[in-house]
Amino acid sequence: MTWSERVGDLATNIILVLVNAIRILTLAMRILARILDGLVTSLGERSEQGLSRTGVATGAEWLQLPARVAWGVAAVALRVISIATVFLRQATEAIDEFFRVLAEGEGAPTGGI
Repeated sequence: MTWSERVGDLATNIILVLVNAIRILTLAMRILARILDGLVTSLGERSEQGLSRTGVATGAEWLQLPARVAWGVAAVALRVISIATVFLRQATEAIDEFFRVLAEGEGAPTGGI
């Protein structure tokens, strides 16, 4: 075995290690995105049924406005975060699939048309 073959084998092994390390990172990101999406979804599905009116006097109903605005902002933020986590999960799955194909050598061009 010549030195050029040894260097080629070493480079191939280093690249395979890097590709598998990237796959491990994408798997961790996918798991994190799935956990975050589950948390956000469960928070978004909870309703305000546990909240009840406290019998606020007629003159002090304006105090409820900040709470209603906060609930609305929180609902919108949860939906935006949920959409972002779905996109993140799909992106990590696509990246992982790309690197899996690279590592396994599937779909390599055969040279013929």
